[in-house]
Amino acid sequence: MSAAAVEDLRSTDPVERLLEDSWDARSSSVGRRERTVEALAALAFLCCAGPLAIHALAAHHLDVVLALVLVGMYALVAGLIRFPIGAGYVVPSYLVLVPMLLLLPPGVVPLLTAAGLVLGRFLDSLARRAERGRVLMAIPDAWHALGPAAVLVAVGPLHGDVSEALVYAAAFAAACLIDLTSATVREAAIRGLRSSLQIRVIAAVWLVDAAFAPLGLAIAHAAQHSRFDLLLILPLNGLFVVLSRERNARIEQATRRLEEMLTDPLTKLGNRRKLSVDVEARLAGASVSAPLVLALFDLDGFKGYNDTLGHLAGDALLTRLGARLKAAVDDHGSAYRLGGDEFCVLLHASEHELERALSAAVDALKERGERVAVGASYGAVALPAEAADLEHAIQLADERMYERKRGRPARPGEEVREVLASIIAANRPALEAHSSEVAQLCVRVGTRLRLGSEALRALEHAGELHEIGKAAIPDAILAKATRLSDAEWEQVRHHTHLSERMLAAIPALRGVATLVGSSHERWDGDGYPQGLVGEHIPLGSRIIAACDAYTTMRMERPYRAQLEHEHACAELRRASGSQFDPEVVRALLAELGESGEPPKADSAGAVATPRRAQRSALAGRTHARAPRGAEQECAAVTQN
Repeated sequence: MSAAAVEDLRSTDPVERLLEDSWDARSSSVGRRERTVEALAALAFLCCAGPLAIHALAAHHLDVVLALVLVGMYALVAGLIRFPIGAGYVVPSYLVLVPMLLLLPPGVVPLLTAAGLVLGRFLDSLARRAERGRVLMAIPDAWHALGPAAVLVAVGPLHGDVSEALVYAAAFAAACLIDLTSATVREAAIRGLRSSLQIRVIAAVWLVDAAFAPLGLAIAHAAQHSRFDLLLILPLNGLFVVLSRERNARIEQATRRLEEMLTDPLTKLGNRRKLSVDVEARLAGASVSAPLVLALFDLDGFKGYNDTLGHLAGDALLTRLGARLKAAVDDHGSAYRLGGDEFCVLLHASEHELERALSAAVDALKERGERVAVGASYGAVALPAEAADLEHAIQLADERMYERKRGRPARPGEEVREVLASIIAANRPALEAHSSEVAQLCVRVGTRLRLGSEALRALEHAGELHEIGKAAIPDAILAKATRLSDAEWEQVRHHTHLSERMLAAIPALRGVATLVGSSHERWDGDGYPQGLVGEHIPLGSRIIAACDAYTTMRMERPYRAQLEHEHACAELRRASGSQFDPEVVRALLAELGESGEPPKADSAGAVATPRRAQRSALAGRTHARAPRGAEQECAAVTQN
């Protein structure tokens, strides 16, 4: 079954989709973020409900026995009856809440409601052996009782005329409003849910509450004459217990069937379909600082292990390695088994965390015994910088993995890249020298900014090839000493798109193509071709833009003389924050001033710079914008 077919089995309704996605989390441990948010919400509730209860107890007599009976009934409702909806549950609480509001002093009802919720959660934790930490987290669920209690306290005694119906409507509206506000704030803080989606969830809850409130009102009026009429709540509760358990069982079965389709039966890791679904869901959240990285692993020595110890031992090994791999990457992503002895991880982490996560994954897939030893080779790809879809990412990762198996670092497209560089050298010798110096300076700046080896290699290649599109621009335009016409200027601008298109046609250079395509974007958004702004520009493109500008200013051009080092640096400072990324400019200026003197220029005027050591890790990218304005000295790079 394809990933698309799996998606077809899932609900298209956002509320039901939220229910599917959050089902497993209902029985999992409570995270620190959720504990903090719920603790703050509980404290805020107690600060509001406490004074209201104190005022009510000072002015009214409380029937303690009746209060205990109603709290017990509320606990039964909250603990036994749960209809899943969205990321939580709805219970028929108005069956008991309405009698509590009408038979007891309204001001004490919010605290009694909270007590009933806590007691119900405690009983549920005993029956299901659920986490006890969730018990006190039931307190914020009592916010819905605060609104109607406040309305009834403000109105005072009811006299049974037409206004009574209006008071009930106002109380219900107040309950809905406060419930919406509380739930929206809490879910946004815990899960980042959109307020529009939370409104849809709460609207469904309101419909349930509106259906049960009249029943609660009828029971309350009956109980005003005979307290025994409160027992009518019990058979209704019995009916709702049966219905809620049947609904929960159906959801559990459907969730289990869906999970089986997405799970490897041997290791219980996600399978290829699950990987496809997860990539589609997480790709939009990838960024330069936290790339989405796919790493493909193939076990070395597994065939010998299987042949020596047998298939049962081989299956047991795969199960152990899968469990270790999952534990190794749980903090930063997910693990998958794609079949045979092939594993995969999908990581969403910052660059300095990424290297540790990949190293931990490799260590997790090692096992050594007296007769055999098993390890793993891997290839990693940054999405969407190097691959736009899962199929291309797996293909590229597979190529890099087998390069490692052959004992040398994966350098996909190296020969093709060298051919393209030779095209520049043959057609534009001056551009070839300039591009080489830009590439070397980019590596120095990238190293200072702590880019990893994969990102530095892509940056170096992009610096070498960022001018390849100019091979198609006539010499008369590139060498023109006077101002370019609009048509000529459009041809110059088009070289960026042409360069990107040429490079993107080569699968192994698609990441390089992205950096080149955005190398003329501007930090302030006035660049081309896409007009991207700030950190939406790939970091590598921002580095190329600044290094290209400096190197160009230090060269003799047909339309101006070579600028001195100090003048070029002054132009970079002036354009920092508008044309260039301020952080990149600071790193470039620091790198240029490291030796205490300006870099020497070669016979063509290009800056000669040494190559720096590179570090290891992957880096992702976003999309971005480039420099514009040939009138500015440091924007002369656009006519380069």
